This record gives sequence, C-alpha cells and structure tokens, in this order.
Amino acid sequence: MGCGISSALTGRGDSQLRLHNASPSTSSSRLSLEAKIVLLGDSGVGKSSIALRFSRGRFPLYHEVTIGAAFLQQTVRLAQGNQLKLHIWDTGGQERFRAMAPLYYRDAAGAVVVYDVTAPSSLEAVKFWTKELRQHLGSCCIVVAANKCDLLVGASDVTEEQQQQPQQQQQQQQEGEEEGPSSAAAPAETAADTEKYKNNLAQVKRGIEEVKSFCASNEFAFIECSAKTGQNVNRLFEDLARDVFMRLKDATPADI
Repeated sequence: MGCGISSALTGRGDSQLRLHNASPSTSSSRLSLEAKIVLLGDSGVGKSSIALRFSRGRFPLYHEVTIGAAFLQQTVRLAQGNQLKLHIWDTGGQERFRAMAPLYYRDAAGAVVVYDVTAPSSLEAVKFWTKELRQHLGSCCIVVAANKCDLLVGASDVTEEQQQQPQQQQQQQQEGEEEGPSSAAAPAETAADTEKYKNNLAQVKRGIEEVKSFCASNEFAFIECSAKTGQNVNRLFEDLARDVFMRLKDATPADI
C-alpha cells in the first residue's frame, strides 16, 4: 500500500515512534499501537463525510466546510488480538488551507487521498496530493479513495430501461402529433438527457481507470467507496490500519 519505513524510524530520530506511542497491552503476544492518519483532497470531495461515516457510523445531512483541520479517533481491532488506535486528521481542501497542509500531515503514518469520481479533474487532484505526501513525508502508507461511487449507475441499469426510451419516445411523438407540440417536446428532452447521462457515465468510468492505472504504477492502494451509503468505508480504514500496524510493529524495538 505504498508503505515504507520513514526516516524517523531509521536512524534520523525517533519523533514518529514517540508520536505513535507503541505500547504493549497486558498480554505479551498482543500489541496496542497508535498512529496518525491524515485525510487529504480537494474541497467538497467528501473527506469529512468519510471520516464521520467511519468514526460515528453516520452521514452528514448538510455539507460544512472544514476550517483548517478536524480531529477524530477510532480504534481498529486487528488479527491476533492486536489493535491500532487511529488519530484521524481531516484537513480542509480549499486553496487557502493548502499552505498549512504540511503542518497537519507531519509525522503521519498513513494517508487517505480522497477524490470525487464525478469531478473532471480527478487525476490531476490525485497526482497533486500524492506528490505532496511524497515530498513532505518521504514514505507512508497511502490509499487513494474514489468517493461518491453511489452516484454511478451500472451499465445494465442504463441499457435495460433507458436504452429503450428513444424508440418509445419516437413512437409517442408520432402518436401525439395531433395533440400539439407540448406532448411531443417532453419525450425528446428526456431522450437527450438519457444520452448525456450515458456519455457522462462512460467518461467517469474512464476517469476511474486512469486513476487506478496511476495508483498501480506508483504502488498506491486504490478503493472505490461511498461515504453516503457506507460502501467500503470501513474496509478502507481497516486495510490501511493493518498495513500501518505491520510497518510500526516491524520498526518498534522489542523492549518498548
């Protein structure tokens, strides 16, 4: 998942190790560790909604702009009785907060780069934020989250019903010619909307494949999710927590 041992754990200091507070539990075979996780992405992509869905199990009814950063905590239970407490930093994505972003993701062991699958500039946004992480953190576990997948409808849903609409609308237009122009105009508009929707859907799917390819070539994990429905949100953090835990465990001195 794009993980690596950071410089803080390889001889240039132990600040990250102290921050994560690696502390064994009462059982010598179990570990209870802590890690800082940062959420990055453009404004409005759903970072706060993902964090709220994971930590509170709910979806916000109204969109509120994150000022600076918000802070949440959630513990993930792992295999063999181990657990990792996540200190989640939800950062603001607006331009005026970007200069402060390095302050928020400093010493993070893991990062979630969130983007909106319906945004036309998705790939550029992912490239920007992953580059930021590589420049300022050196190495950490990175996962790219394609949010708002609930807005996508499968091709089968389009072709079975909507694909038949143009023929039906043409027949309705012919039957309704004597009833005036208003009865024929509405179906024609629906046909155009259907075609536009199908084109937009195809464009979004191409965008997802582009981001997937970028992540694969850079060894970033990728997952499609929906903060609104909860699809894959828990899995997103559980997979990230597992990889972060293994990295910290391998770097933790045996006598801590």
